This record gives sequence, C-alpha cells and structure tokens, in this order.
Amino acid sequence: MSSAILRCQRLTVRYGPTVAVEAVDLALTAGEMVALVGRNGAGKSTLLRALAGLTGHEGTVVRDPRACQHPRGEVRVAYVPQRATPRWDMPISVRRAVTAGRLPPGRRWRRAARTDGRVGGGALARLDLTELAARPVGALSGGQAQRLLLARALAQEPDVLLLDEPCDGLDVASVAALVGTLRQLADAGMAVCCAMHELRLARGACNRVIAIDRSVLADGPADQVLSPGGVAALFGLAGAA
Repeated sequence: MSSAILRCQRLTVRYGPTVAVEAVDLALTAGEMVALVGRNGAGKSTLLRALAGLTGHEGTVVRDPRACQHPRGEVRVAYVPQRATPRWDMPISVRRAVTAGRLPPGRRWRRAARTDGRVGGGALARLDLTELAARPVGALSGGQAQRLLLARALAQEPDVLLLDEPCDGLDVASVAALVGTLRQLADAGMAVCCAMHELRLARGACNRVIAIDRSVLADGPADQVLSPGGVAALFGLAGAA
C-alpha cells in the first residue's frame, strides 16, 4: 500500500438505507491497468465515482504524490463516465468539449487559456480526433464519442484514470483501438482502472483484476481471478468468459 498512488480504506457508500459499496480496501499503483469486474449492481460505478471524489462516502481515500513521476506535488484523478451519461445534444464542438475539461466546475464558460488549448489539442491528436475538432459533439459515432470522453479526461493531465465501462456498445475495431490507447497510457506510468463486464477483454488487456460484489471478493493477476474456478463463477459470469 505504501507505493500506491491512490488507495482507499474501509470505503463505504450508502444511498439512504441501501449500502452500495461496503468496507472496500484497494490500492492503485502507477503503470498498471486494472479491471474492475462484478455483476450488474455490484457497486462498480459507485466505487469509481467515490475514488474520483464525485460521491460522498465513509472511510478514507488517499492520493499520495510521492508515488508520482513528476514534481507537481499533487495527484490528479480523471473520471470517464459511461458514454450514455453525458448529454450529446449540447451545441458545442469536439475541441470545446475537450478543453472545457481543464476548467474548474462553474467556470467552464470562460475562454480557454493558451495552455488549455495546447494540452487539449495534444489530447485530440492522441485520440485521432484532430480532424473532427470542429464537429458538433452530437454528430459523433459511438466510437468517436468514447474517444472524445477519453480525450477530455487526458486533457486534465491525470496521474490516475478511472473509466466506467469504456468499451460498452463499441464495435470490435473501436474496442481494440481504445484498449490499445489505455494500455499505452499505463505503460507510460499512468494508473488506469476500468469497470468492465467483458471478461475476455479484462483477461487479455489488464495486469490485475479486482472482483467486487459491494465489497472486494478477489484482487490479483487476471489469469488467477478470472480462472474457470475463480471468482467469475461466483458472479454467474463464467459463461461470458
């Protein structure tokens, strides 16, 4: 846990009398790509949002700048929601949507600074969206929209990237391209954690798998956690493997 860039201890999230996530302990380290798996309703989305600071919780979430590979003195966490979550009817361009991700909430109306434009342009280029920069966000295909969400997150220059079902609804080519980009980010030193329901993808792309059902059931190498006799069978997910 001491080398973790982000860790939580006894993290619990309640919605009224309902416990969505209970007493979760986990740690994310720089340079790893982690799959978060579990049945529908197991708490994957809630856990990611709590780690990102977007949902109130009990317990602690600690970001350790000593584990970063830069002298900034802080750990930046970016969260990529499910593609169905954002509004795609907003009359803004792809470029504006990406650069706005760098602005603090409540100030996204202001003009982007030169640095915001430069970093946002780099994120667009990395996700092969430069030629679509002037296109309205509502005109994007599913794969393009997912790349936009990832570019928006990368424009925040994060150390930790949390993604909620980033491959859901994408075709095979789009999934391969997206996973390849995430793998590159992890190899470059970012901590990447994705909620996934496709177990083959988790086994093939990720160093590590965390299986949850409100609390952590297993945490370890993908081939062990998702073995035929492993935790996947407990979820009734083995048939998807």
